[in-house]
Amino acid sequence: MKRNLFALLSLLVLASMVLAACGGAPEATEAPATEAAPATEAAATEAAACEPGGTEPIAFPDGGKSVTAAFDQEPDAIVPYFTQMSFAVWVTQLTLVGLGEWDDKGTFVPELAAEVPTADNGGVSADGLTITWKLKDCLFWSDGEPITSEDVKFTWELVVDPANAVTTRTGYDKIESIETPDDTTVVIKFAELYPPWPTLFTQGPNNAGSILPKHILEGITAAETDPFIRMPTVASGPFVITEWIPGDYMTLLPNPNFYKGRANLDRVQIRFVADSEAAKAALQTGDVDWYPNFSEGDIEALEALAPAVVLTVVPGVDFEHYFFNMGRVDGVDGRGAAENEGFCPFKDVRVRKAITLGINRQAIVDSLLFGKTTVPVSQWPNSAWTNTDLEVDAYDPDAAAALLEEAGYTLGADGIRVGDCNGTQTKLSFNFETTTAPIRIAIATVAQADLAKIGVEFTPIHTPAGTFFGQYVDGGPLTTGNYDMGGYTTGFYPDPYTDNYSCENIPTAANPTGTNWYHLCDPALSDLMDTALDTVDPAARKAILDEAQAYIAENYYVLMMYARGNVYGSTPRFQFGPAGPESDLNWNAEDWDVTE
Repeated sequence: MKRNLFALLSLLVLASMVLAACGGAPEATEAPATEAAPATEAAATEAAACEPGGTEPIAFPDGGKSVTAAFDQEPDAIVPYFTQMSFAVWVTQLTLVGLGEWDDKGTFVPELAAEVPTADNGGVSADGLTITWKLKDCLFWSDGEPITSEDVKFTWELVVDPANAVTTRTGYDKIESIETPDDTTVVIKFAELYPPWPTLFTQGPNNAGSILPKHILEGITAAETDPFIRMPTVASGPFVITEWIPGDYMTLLPNPNFYKGRANLDRVQIRFVADSEAAKAALQTGDVDWYPNFSEGDIEALEALAPAVVLTVVPGVDFEHYFFNMGRVDGVDGRGAAENEGFCPFKDVRVRKAITLGINRQAIVDSLLFGKTTVPVSQWPNSAWTNTDLEVDAYDPDAAAALLEEAGYTLGADGIRVGDCNGTQTKLSFNFETTTAPIRIAIATVAQADLAKIGVEFTPIHTPAGTFFGQYVDGGPLTTGNYDMGGYTTGFYPDPYTDNYSCENIPTAANPTGTNWYHLCDPALSDLMDTALDTVDPAARKAILDEAQAYIAENYYVLMMYARGNVYGSTPRFQFGPAGPESDLNWNAEDWDVTE
């Protein structure tokens, strides 16, 4: 369940981690109990304790204690500022960490930082505009170079540099300056209040903000083309990528300098497979140890494979949704001009509502997902931010047909409705683009049949994830607006704010990192969402989010299909520990182990 973000930012002192942060370095020699060590001796001892544990990972000839994952999407990049693919970010969690993270209970905890900034510990200024982070002592990259405050500042500079095609600069562009008075102090000054500041420079499954190595990337331009962005050669997380054979596998070995000490496992390998069915077959034979992306529709089949396969289901805050390309090349009131015009009939709320009523979503949940999830009305499902006053629209094809008639779309001889849209006779015939995931293929087939009953031609196009989620510079259909209707899973957490509805965040050549893939500019909604950034009071933010959720629902801007659960299949030998909706199972990969 979603936790109240700002109620979680309590003082979390982890003094016991100061020594652990020194990796495999020798322990400091204690002074005799009868007398204090001289200052020079103490300094020398501290310096010796802060030597890195190594400069490269060590491979065991037989792999040692090893686990293997199956991924049916091969990451497009690992540095998180250049990808939005879940499979990529899961690898990021294993290799590149940030100042903090969310644990399995939804609590915000420090990683490279010594503690989470609060008003009480002086980390958050009275006006909320200055955040001061203190790094742990004895931090090193996997190649033995120190991790310092300069790496944090450099990360910000790389992200906001217009010469680099990052996926988003949201939040980072609110920072006015970063000061580094010493190697362990980072003073972040915001130009304006930014309540989601904990999501910056922190790494999780849905907040991509790991710290980057200045000594590796300093001086590069067009960073998206640098080989390090796809495959980082040094790491700050528990593992380092040491081999990547495209289309085949990836190998990760323990980081000798991980701040918590060396990981339990000696090797993690990721095999790239065709789809979830191939992953399921490999789990049965024991060829892989886990697959992280089963759908709710796989639960019954996985249960039948016990005890060879262990099923773990963690309720999630993600959701699968269909959405309309709402792009307007002329913009609205001088704002939000898109580069591609959306399908004309979608501009009529009656058409959007009819399509929503015309798909039997509950039947999809019951038949294809075995009733293991729900149909939400809000884009903040299973969270404390959900507007519980909203009701889900039930399947009603008769009401859908009536709405289309009212909108002027009548049945043609071919069974497809046609009507006038801005002076042009237009058929209700459009493409729907999503990935090749089997469950998406199955659900789109059902939606296609349902909509055909009300005279709407819905044609699914299933595109490989790497292309579907491609960045603007690569011609990705979602970012460029070259689609009619789309669908995928997303979620607005760990902070509830999203700029996906911002008029100013529609991707264009001038703003290729925009995350408003709906290409929607509704100034009223855009401005309403932005007011969620005007206060740090959770109750006030909840009221704003409730109003926004009601507005989105009343205008049928998105079609909520179902709330996602995190469905993992694993072998009994793989012990991965607790997983949470806001942390995934990778947040504590250093603790993973195997039983033979």
